[in-house]
Amino acid sequence: MSSKLLNFAGFLAAAVIGGAVVAWLGDHAAPRPTGDGGRARDTGLYAAVPAVPLVEVSRMPAAARLKLGGTVEPRDTVRLTAQAPGRVTFVAAQEGERIGAGQIVVALDDDGLAPEYRAAWAALAGDMAASQNAQTQLWHALHGQRTAPMGGPAMDAYERMFTPFYNMAQGLMGSMFPGFAGGASPLQTQAQAQKNWPAINAARADYERQMAGLIAAQSRLDGLDQRLRDRRAITPRAGVLIRRHVRVGDVVQPGQPLADVADVDRLDVRLEVPTNLVGQLVVGDQVPVTLGATNLWAPVAQIFPTADPAQRTVSVKLALPEGAPAAPGMYALAWIAQASGNGPSASAPAVPVSAIARRGSQPLAFVVDGRGRVEMRIVRLGDVTGDRVAVLSGLAIGERVVAEPAPNLKSGDTIFAGRP
Repeated sequence: MSSKLLNFAGFLAAAVIGGAVVAWLGDHAAPRPTGDGGRARDTGLYAAVPAVPLVEVSRMPAAARLKLGGTVEPRDTVRLTAQAPGRVTFVAAQEGERIGAGQIVVALDDDGLAPEYRAAWAALAGDMAASQNAQTQLWHALHGQRTAPMGGPAMDAYERMFTPFYNMAQGLMGSMFPGFAGGASPLQTQAQAQKNWPAINAARADYERQMAGLIAAQSRLDGLDQRLRDRRAITPRAGVLIRRHVRVGDVVQPGQPLADVADVDRLDVRLEVPTNLVGQLVVGDQVPVTLGATNLWAPVAQIFPTADPAQRTVSVKLALPEGAPAAPGMYALAWIAQASGNGPSASAPAVPVSAIARRGSQPLAFVVDGRGRVEMRIVRLGDVTGDRVAVLSGLAIGERVVAEPAPNLKSGDTIFAGRP
């Protein structure tokens, strides 16, 4: 009995001590009124949120020339596509091999056209024979042997000799003495009078019909030749096979790419120039270009007439000189001149180098709006001066960006820089 009383007394003492500790902690953790109307500020809550440092996009003097990255590409590229369905039976070369103008690059099977081709040639041969027969019949109807005239050969010989002289004399007298001949028609021989004009017209109509059939047969052959030509991918100019899209045995459909052929002896550098700088360029201007360890000058070959509304840039092509140490797909640097003076082009937005992140090959910056929401933007960079880099496009002066973006930062995230 005494042991139970001792246990109960110990439990009661522990409960009293625990209640006192809880009351003391609650009294010290309770918010205290402040001078702003009794509202309390919990400083511990904001201290627990990690602050993300932000920097404002500033302005820095722009260099005399801005550095722009570009890509080397062939000046002339031909993509050969399938014009008819079929199975690939021939491919001329591997990637990197040269191909001559007019050479067959890819060929499709033509087994289905062979029977039609032979039938068309057979029909053409029959139409040719029929047209020759119709031509013979027409000539015979016009100039063939006639039946013997009355009086026999002697009368026929007399008419052939006498009739031309009679007609000539009749015409002469009619010209000398108008009205003397009485408007009589020329004299005909018995052989001429025996011509069957309806038969002659029928022979001519049959001949013309056979000629029309001959032309139709030739047209059918021309159509088959065109279909056979469509089963051959022929390059219109000499070049190098830079990409082969099919292999022998592949089945293709109309419009499917077969091969890309490019003239690698004539190369261009394609740049995306900001719209505020493209006005400094004129076709024919010489622009310094860096290819690896080689520096050279390249003229402006083409300025595209439209701009990209998303990046606010214009595509420009620089023509590399012949023999330049370049290949399609290489990275190149071009130095574009800026406008002189104190205008907007004399300065450029700038951010710390640490504010630029790279996802793949694209430089990115993370802009933060007034509500703390993040927007990821692709930027185009210029020169680096100290710890700052010029931003040619993608940012505006006065915007706030994340100073050191985390690897997992993305558009739509919400951050807080310091206390609200």
